[in-house]
Amino acid sequence: MVGSRTRFDDTCEIVGVKNEIAVTGEILQFREHDIIVATIHRSAKVTLHWQENIERYVGSMGGVEFRSEGPKSYTYRTTR
Repeated sequence: MVGSRTRFDDTCEIVGVKNEIAVTGEILQFREHDIIVATIHRSAKVTLHWQENIERYVGSMGGVEFRSEGPKSYTYRTTR
């Protein structure tokens, strides 16, 4: 049986909306087109929710708004 699977990176780029500064967040929890829970510099935890209208994940922490396109995905073929 041949099929395909998708794997996601365990990091993603998180951008501050106001200052456009990008940092790499380490993903703790991820559900595609739903939610990302990530840490920034292993000290701050941010939760981003999928926004269908802009096709990005958006969230805020400490009055700062963040956005992310999510982790990179890789699709590969399986033989099982």
